[in-house]
Amino acid sequence: MGDFPGILRPALRLIPANPGNPQLLAMAAFGHEQCHHLDAARSRAEAALTIQPDEPWAQHALAHVCLTEGRVAEGLALMERAAPGWKGLNSFMYTHNWWHLALFLISQGRGAEALAHYDAHVWGVEPDYSQDQIGAVSLLARLEFAGVDPGGRWQALRPWLESREGDTTSAFLTLQYLYGLARAGSPAADRLMEAIRRRAATAQPWEAEVWQDTALPAAEGVLAAARGAWAQAVRRLSAARATLWRIGGSHAQRDLFDQILLDAMIRDGRWAAAQQMIEERRRHDPHGVPLAAMRARVEAELGLAPAAG
Repeated sequence: MGDFPGILRPALRLIPANPGNPQLLAMAAFGHEQCHHLDAARSRAEAALTIQPDEPWAQHALAHVCLTEGRVAEGLALMERAAPGWKGLNSFMYTHNWWHLALFLISQGRGAEALAHYDAHVWGVEPDYSQDQIGAVSLLARLEFAGVDPGGRWQALRPWLESREGDTTSAFLTLQYLYGLARAGSPAADRLMEAIRRRAATAQPWEAEVWQDTALPAAEGVLAAARGAWAQAVRRLSAARATLWRIGGSHAQRDLFDQILLDAMIRDGRWAAAQQMIEERRRHDPHGVPLAAMRARVEAELGLAPAAG
């Protein structure tokens, strides 16, 4: 968990003997992006796509680069061109690439279109699969933060997530199950929270930092946010924020927890803290429509003149 150089290292070792393998180049591209080597990530992804234009993992890696660099229009155009080729892929690759496409739409203020893609492409392909479940939780949450009403979709997830009430296999997955269960109003959220506490209390030395120092406070924060206990959410998520990389998942996926934290800050009236976090986020989402709306509200509450730029 959280071993991003370990994603990249095997690909770098194999590429010299396989320089024209598009899947290997795509693996390297994603590893570079997770190590913040954005130029190398773009170069490897584009090389893979030159060889095999429909390579989905290369498309995925390039979408990550575009998201990180704030190239929303470019990323959206890339994924819209690629989308017809995703039919027939396994459910993770299919739903996850549609998830990325939806993130670009949300940034552009096109939440209704992103919600339509949720219904058509992100949820329901393999509803018992962990990756499909967290993709649905994550996208619904982001849509809500962007002001989109999810209707009864949290409740539709509930029976599938309730099968995860004791699942602490992966902290990254578990935190998202927890948020989804709590947003759906399921009592299984409390049972999963107890399972997380047990896992933290009995963690082996090699996993203690993940479960005790990061996952446990993050889980308490996530649960508090889902239930509207904003001050508790801010305290506990802030305590875990600096080490959330330990739980695994990609930067884009873990950004969910920053969005939960920012939403809690705003709802709790922590305007100065929210202002700082919004400006951090503008580095990679400079033209984001939902972020601009948050910024305007927060700066009005702070009594600041409209910011330039």
